[in-house]
Amino acid sequence: MSESGQHTVGCVAYINGMETQPLPPPEVCERAYKARDPRFDGRFFVGVLTTGIFCRPICPVRSPAVENVRFFVTAAAAQDAGYRPCRRCKPETARRLPEWSVGSETVVRALRLIDAGFLNEHDTEALAAALGISGRQLARLFRQHLDTTPLSLARMQRLQLARRLMDGSTLKLSDVAEHAGFGSVRRFNDEFRRVFKAPPSAIRGRAVVGGPEITLTLPLRPPYNVEWVTTFLAKRALPGVEEVVDGTYRRAVPLQNGGVGWLSADFEGDSLRLSLPADTAEPASSLLPRVRRVFDLDADGAVIQGHLQADPCLGLWAERCPGIRVPGAWDGFETAVRAVLGQQVSVERARRLAVEMVSRYGGGAFPDPQALADADVAEIGMPGARGAAVRALAQAVLDGSLVLDECQDHQALTQGLCALRGIGPWTAGYIAMRVVKHPDAFLPEDWVVKKVLDATPRQAEEHSLSWRPWRAYALMLIWWASQNGER
Repeated sequence: MSESGQHTVGCVAYINGMETQPLPPPEVCERAYKARDPRFDGRFFVGVLTTGIFCRPICPVRSPAVENVRFFVTAAAAQDAGYRPCRRCKPETARRLPEWSVGSETVVRALRLIDAGFLNEHDTEALAAALGISGRQLARLFRQHLDTTPLSLARMQRLQLARRLMDGSTLKLSDVAEHAGFGSVRRFNDEFRRVFKAPPSAIRGRAVVGGPEITLTLPLRPPYNVEWVTTFLAKRALPGVEEVVDGTYRRAVPLQNGGVGWLSADFEGDSLRLSLPADTAEPASSLLPRVRRVFDLDADGAVIQGHLQADPCLGLWAERCPGIRVPGAWDGFETAVRAVLGQQVSVERARRLAVEMVSRYGGGAFPDPQALADADVAEIGMPGARGAAVRALAQAVLDGSLVLDECQDHQALTQGLCALRGIGPWTAGYIAMRVVKHPDAFLPEDWVVKKVLDATPRQAEEHSLSWRPWRAYALMLIWWASQNGER
């Protein structure tokens, strides 16, 4: 076997082994780096002692001697050590670190909060408090799992987004700073100079005066089943709110002038091409996490595929439907309400109810909690108990007893949902799967699950244990099998 083949075998063994640790073993990093294995893009970064630059493992430049490289689990850790980003392979365009490799649910929740911009407006003590731990414990967990600090990681993420915006738009640099979440142009310039050792204008290398659209390319980890995701979203799309046309997903977004524009996303190879209006009321730093959540871009396709394909029950389906994904929620409240509407009815019936809800209470947009808290929701054509459940859900969001986003602890959220009258395990599990993005969420009470597996809920639950920790993806395969007449 060739040297490259040996490297590849070692990398595959590591990926399929799902070893959870801060950094792949040095010998794995070395093999992946020499082989330029794309599956490790974003899993670690390479610092070169002789140049002071850090690169992605797929960087096309000639590999330096082993004794002259250091491996880092995050770009922020490399920057903390004094390295600056390579301008050729652009570490800011690397795939994101898979959550399963982090090894701490608390750190994963912290990363999601940082991704949502929490540290743009708060300090690390507030972040720790939001997670229910001390600032010292938070710092220790980040150092243990990511070899960096929350602030360093947040700074690097802002800079990475800024670089993407500079390459993918004609935004003025002041607008780039705003969209990336810096808060001020001065802060943007200072952080840019500190990391890239040059001002933003020198890195961009051209003068621009603004434009109507931002275009970004978001990488994903193959395999990725585009057909499954786009079909799933198309069946649930609400006219005037979102749509899927010829494989392109479009979502209405508010503009700064009070109007409405459209964000669009379509697939190109192993990436998602995203276009959004430059004058969105919500900055790109807030919109991008929504897009990644909806399309499940950060899932590690190779690991999930290998796990499901090895299962005697799911293996054949996984082969026929490679790269299954769990489409997430654009808005947590919207998805939660629609989960209640979907109780004991078909997907199409639930969609028609949501369309009527948009028309009656939302004025063309999906209604907010205030609009539904006092509404007689049952009048759109469903049982009174289900309408009461929608009102209870809206009220819980309004009073703050329930927060519906991916930064929440899935167990606590599930318990909070089940405490509301009219919301049971199926609905809570569905919300955990799509809103919190819990990869191991499963719905043993689901009608399709019981039918396809020919099992009771208890039997389905027991049968699913071998699919952990990817039961949400196994559920998608079961739904796919049902829709395609597989047995």
